[in-house]
Amino acid sequence: MATDCKVKHRRYETVGEEARKLRRWLGIDAYYTFDITKQIECLVGRTIGQLGVLHLDLFKYDAEDLAWVSFKPRLTLHVHQEIWMDARLGEPKSRFILAHELGHIFLHGHYRQAFSEDNREHLKAWPEEERAEPQANWFADQFLAPDHLAGRCKDQVSLCHQFDFPEMYAADRMSRLKSRRVSCVGEACPECGNFAVVGNGTNLKCETCGTAIGRS
Repeated sequence: MATDCKVKHRRYETVGEEARKLRRWLGIDAYYTFDITKQIECLVGRTIGQLGVLHLDLFKYDAEDLAWVSFKPRLTLHVHQEIWMDARLGEPKSRFILAHELGHIFLHGHYRQAFSEDNREHLKAWPEEERAEPQANWFADQFLAPDHLAGRCKDQVSLCHQFDFPEMYAADRMSRLKSRRVSCVGEACPECGNFAVVGNGTNLKCETCGTAIGRS
């Protein structure tokens, strides 16, 4: 199984911002669900920051892990063909696995990370904000069901149905959505014009385009 590692401190909200950036870049920020394999295919062959060009390895052989990312000698996403095909068909767990690996690519570097559900493998000496596996799960949470859309869900059933979200992670996602201390301030965004400006303390942000707005 995968082993966890200590990484840069990131809050759940910060990871969500990174997931939202990728959704915007891919042009899927308004989508409740989408074919994640096609989105990954859009990334394959492109240079991902300083990590280099992303390659895709679909394998059939038995392996300890169903999916993982290797950074050397070249950036490669390794995925078992059954997981890939299931994700293409919209199977929630497989979609989450691929989104988790995208989290490792866009949040972490130079560590071989694989999808893992075994909490015993997680590092207990550091908070979740400084561990790679929780961060990758948080990325998957918010890449598949972003706050600006999933916040409208009433319960776990609607979350799973509308976003093809896996049931095993739905309770935690709903809990975080309900605990968000965000309120609409009734202002139009100066960038896109939508009345989607929300506030959290002294910070303002447009939920449509992501523009950060300072209070005067």
